Parts: sequence; C-alpha cells; structure tokens
Amino acid sequence: MADLSGRLIGGRYLIKNLVASGGMATVYLAIDTRLQREVALKIIHPHLSNDQDFREKFMREALIAARISHPNLVNIFDQGQDGHLAYIAMEYVPGITLRDALREHGSIDSKRGLALFEKLLTGLAAAHRAGILHRDLKPENIFLADDGRIKLGDFGLARDIDNHTSTGSLVGTVAYLSPELVLRGIADARSDVYAAGIILFEMLTGRQPFEGEQAVQIAYQHANSQVPAPSSLNSEIAPIVDELVLWACAKDASHRPADAGELLAAVQRARRDLDNGRTGRRLNTTQKLDTTEVISPLATGSGALQANATEVIPDFNSTEKLDDLNATTVLDDFEVATEEESELAKLGRSRRLLRIAIATLLTVLLAAGAGWWFGAGPGGFKAIPDVSNRTSEQASAALESLNAKIQIITESNESVPVGLVIRTEPGAGSLYFGGDIKIVTSAGPAVVTVPKLLGKNLAEATTALVGAGLKLGKVSSWFVDSPLGTVYETSADTTAELPGGTAVDLKVSLGAIPVVAGLSQEVATAALAAAGLKVAGVSEEFSDTVTKGQVISLVPSSQPLGEGSEVTLTISKGPDLVAVPAVVGETILAAEGALKAAGFNVVVDTDQLSSRWGIVKVKRVSQPAGTLVKSGSTITIYSR
Repeated sequence: MADLSGRLIGGRYLIKNLVASGGMATVYLAIDTRLQREVALKIIHPHLSNDQDFREKFMREALIAARISHPNLVNIFDQGQDGHLAYIAMEYVPGITLRDALREHGSIDSKRGLALFEKLLTGLAAAHRAGILHRDLKPENIFLADDGRIKLGDFGLARDIDNHTSTGSLVGTVAYLSPELVLRGIADARSDVYAAGIILFEMLTGRQPFEGEQAVQIAYQHANSQVPAPSSLNSEIAPIVDELVLWACAKDASHRPADAGELLAAVQRARRDLDNGRTGRRLNTTQKLDTTEVISPLATGSGALQANATEVIPDFNSTEKLDDLNATTVLDDFEVATEEESELAKLGRSRRLLRIAIATLLTVLLAAGAGWWFGAGPGGFKAIPDVSNRTSEQASAALESLNAKIQIITESNESVPVGLVIRTEPGAGSLYFGGDIKIVTSAGPAVVTVPKLLGKNLAEATTALVGAGLKLGKVSSWFVDSPLGTVYETSADTTAELPGGTAVDLKVSLGAIPVVAGLSQEVATAALAAAGLKVAGVSEEFSDTVTKGQVISLVPSSQPLGEGSEVTLTISKGPDLVAVPAVVGETILAAEGALKAAGFNVVVDTDQLSSRWGIVKVKRVSQPAGTLVKSGSTITIYSR
C-alpha cells in the first residue's frame, strides 16, 4: 500500500506519517482537523477493502471496541469509508509497546512485572465483562505510554464471547495460542487468559516458553506440553508467581481461571503477599498440570462470561462472590504452605504414578497418534513460505506443496518492480489451515493526472489531490495579487501525469500587501502586524504631497512576501522649507550667491549693467528675510 502521508481521509483526518504496517492494515499518525487532536488512523489495504466480508469484519472491530471505555483500553473514536479506503480512528498512544521494552531490557522483575500485568488484566477484564474476547493478546498489542499509562489495543480479531464456538479458521499469533485454539479452533475467555499467562512468563524470563524454527513446531508444543515454571529459567521468581503462570497456562482450559477478572484478583493478592515478604505462599487450586493429560473437548459456552455478571469463583477455597474486579480485598484464595504439602507437591506424586501407565498407553497410541498429528492434525499444517520479490509463476510453484487455490491480484506499488510479488495473504510464516492464498503482485506506481488546482481554496485543492490519487505536499503562503486563500501556483502542471502518491506542493495567496500609504506610522505598523508582516525599520523623506508623519511608501524585504516577512516604512518629513537669507543692502552679486546657496532660484530686477553688479546694492527682495519657503522656489531681488 502506497504511503498516504499528507492525504486528507474522510474529509477530516490529515495523515502525518506512517506508524506501522501489517498484512491486513496500515496505521498512521493523523490530525483530526475537526477536533484538532492526534489520532491513530488504521486503514485496511485497498484490495482487502474491496472484499465485502473482510470489510465488514474490519468495521466490526470498531463496533466491538466502541462498546467499552476503560483507562487501560485504547479508545475507538470513529470509523468510515473514503472511496476505496476503510478506516478506524482510534486513540493515539505515544510511547512504546511491551515488545519494545522486552527487546531493550530482556526481562522484568516480579514486582514490576506483576504491576504491569495487573493493568493489562484490568483492561482485559473490562472487555470480558462486556462479553468481548480479544483473541490476539501479545506484547505488540500492549502499549506503554510516555505518561505511564498502560493500554491494551488492537481488537482486530475480537469476537463476542457468545460467538466463541467455532471460528472456521485458526486466528491469533502462534506463540500465544491456547491448546484449544490449536486443536479445535475454538476460544472463550480462558483462551485470552492463556495468552496473558504466556505474556507474564515472557516478561519474567525474557523469552517465550515454546520456541521453534517453524510456527508448526511452536503450535505442537502448545497443544502437547505444559508451560514450564518461570523459576526454571529465573531462580529469583517466587513460588506464588510460578503458580500464577501455571494456573493461567494450564493445558486444560477447565483448570484455568474462568476469565481475566478471576486471574486479576489472584494477581492483586500475590502483589500484596510479595510486598509483605510472604514469598512462600502457594496458590491453592484444584488445577491439574499433568503434561500427559489428554485435553477433552470443551462444552459450548464453557467458561463464557455473561456481561456484568457476578461470578462465583469455583477454584478458590471460598464460597463468596467477586463483585468488583478492581477491588483490593480478595477472597481466601491462598493458603500458607507450612507443614501441609502444596497441591502441586501432591500432583507431583500423582504424575509419577501416572507416567508408568501412560507410557504403556502412549506406546500403543503413538503410531496412530503420529499419523493423525502429521496428517489431519495440527502437525500437518505448514508455514507459508516467503515469496516476495519473485514472479507470480515462481511464487505459485513455491506454494504448490500446500495444495491451495491460488489467486493472483495486482496493486500499485512504488517500491516493488512491476510483476514481482509484494506479499501473500495470509502472510509469510503463517500456518496454512486451508482456504485460498492470494499472491499480490506489483503493478508499479499508479500514474494519475494532476487535477485543476488554481483558484481553489486549500480544502478544495486537498480534496482534489486525494481524489486523484495524489497527496498534499508542502504548503506555503505569500502576499500576491490573487484572492485571499486561493491556490495561485503548484509544483506540477495541470496536464502532468505523476505516479500515484506523489506529493504536490501548493502556494496559497495571502492577498495583496495591505495599503498603508497616508496612514500614521503607528496605525500602519498595527495593520501590517495583523496581516502577518513585521516592520523592521523606518526611513524619512521630504514630501510636498504627504503630510509630515504619514507613510509615503512600503519597501518589501523580499519578493514575494510571505507571512512573517519584514518590511521598511518610508515616513514623510513634510515639504523641504528653507528660510530666506537677509540680502538687502548686499551687492547684487553677493545677494544672488547667498540665495542660490540656500537652494533658491534667483531673478535679478535691475537697470544696471551686469558689470556693475558687484557695486550696486540690493534695495528689496520678493520674500522677506527669514520667511520659510520651499527649497527650489524663485526669489526676485531688486536694485531700484
């Protein structure tokens, strides 16, 4: 999917930059121009939005998530369709993900880990109370905000708890899939609890409990092995924390907490015990953790929540009910391990006795079981290979062993050469559980014609660009003789054809430079400041036409002027007036010289020869001495 940075989506959301991209959707940081706030805008890939079923599933995320509002859940603000683009606007959480934190720190100590885990469970419990499953819990979907908030997001795979019976396909991330999802493709609230337990294990140890080179290997271990105690990798972990993990990650769903609320209560009690130094406390449940146990099918609705229901906690040594998931008072769900053996110790002896019998049974069942696992069972699932940057023929050949129906579609792409594979759907590394596989090949950059933009306002021009498949580039504003707020120049000609997604720069008119001639300096300065211009200096000139103290003209510092540019004002000093010197009694020649030196034109009215002007005296002048007269005026002197 081409980068949409700079585009206006839904007539409201101006995209700033790319945040993340996945196989189904891309997330951008955007500005809600209506409310002037940052949002995270999730947009599904165009070819998927054309699939009505997929589009409806995508929009269901917004509808499901919008049903709840909680401090520990990412809020959903809006959803809509802009042409071929389907989007969800959600709360933007600046910070990092739990995955980022684990990459940096490796593991988290028990106290800090349980504190973080409690916040996660608080949000998940709110979702469970509302009847919503998450179904894709993983560190990538847990956001650690810069201000200290912890939020659970990405309900893209969420389902109503009432609709948990069968998904038709296996969904989620393999490292966090519960055994019932791997084996039967069904989920309820306890499946989310299992994934949460895996996350807690990973926080405490810095690694996942099950690892493998291929996804199928990891799925096999989830289905057939019990998650080990975290203390087997980190000896500093207390027994009570071990048992929290083992309880949440019990292979049999019926041996786990019924929902996130039940696990939350236990975590809150465990935190208090750790704070008080009671590290040897044990969780007293009736869960069976035998790794050889055969998982029986779950009954439809088993463990499912009723929205806002008060649940009786069956696995605790109490008959009281838990009414408030955020309560600090927890039931008597723990016992001190003193002289009595813990439940796990008893289970240990049971396992040793069971292993002898089970070993014999496994020998008989191994041949048949192996055939099921690697045939129709989960072991027969294969991971989809990475075929990116291959031709469609090469990609089809590489996928041939999966016996899948192949669909080849194309989409515009700026970075992948024409004809080569961009990606597959499902994506590379995903387990193939049947159905179609789409091979998405590149059609190269889309070529579009630049629309008419001149004379449009910025909103109209932006809409035209987005509609044509282009994006808004740099916008600058200048004082020109075009109507205020209209586009008067662009970086691309109207007839030009550009690759789709190309940014087009616009120049927008700020209108004509304000007319300040004839205004006082103070009024002119205020008028220019209101228009976004700054008076950097003032000069003065004599003027016969402009009153003293008023603006004669404005001198721009550059052409054209932009908002914030500087100008210089020329202020009138009024007419240039000169006092007539006293020349009566002086010789004609002396008087003439004095008047010309003062800036006047001189006319001599005499009956004397010019040869006598150095002797003949001036008797009178047309302007009395001391009179202020404009420089350059004509003064007449008389000798008779």
